[in-house]
Amino acid sequence: MKYLFISLLSILLGGCVTTVTPAKSEYRINTDIQVQEHRSKGCKEKSLKVGQAFSSSTLMSKHMMYAIGDTKQYAYAESLWAENPNLVVTSKIVKLMRDTNLFQSVQISKSRARNDLILEIDIEDFLQYFDESSLHSYAHISLTLTLIDIKSNRVIATENFDAKVDVQELNAQGGVKGLKEALNKILKDTNAWIIGVCE
Repeated sequence: MKYLFISLLSILLGGCVTTVTPAKSEYRINTDIQVQEHRSKGCKEKSLKVGQAFSSSTLMSKHMMYAIGDTKQYAYAESLWAENPNLVVTSKIVKLMRDTNLFQSVQISKSRARNDLILEIDIEDFLQYFDESSLHSYAHISLTLTLIDIKSNRVIATENFDAKVDVQELNAQGGVKGLKEALNKILKDTNAWIIGVCE
């Protein structure tokens, strides 16, 4: 009886197969724009708070999404964002505003410091798209920035920024490259816009 039990146990354990889940690649977007500084003093005595971006819940996740056609959206199975797109866009705009040296100070959304102005960010799109044949792809980013006077709640300026970049590699890595290029373009345009606002 003892030998029968051992034999059955070895058969059962021998039949167990372990599956190895492939590691997921994590991607970052490192922008590399030449920040244009300006001697404009229109905002130099003002402190700016950059608000946390408004976006859909998918952009607050590390899941890397892509779209096929107009209606279908999926997540890459083996690719993730190292940091969610909402945080990436917010942090890049904070850095840009600091690097322009247009303001007395630039604070993040969680800062308790009093500020004169707030910059609101609304991300409308941040996605890689494929056509129905999956033979062509592009990256698209669209966001709106609104500069508000905190004391009066008056909108000082608002602008929509849009960038679309064709993707050469039809995969997650190609999408990351396209989104990086699109974000670089938007940051350059934002740089020019905020200089104009502060003149």
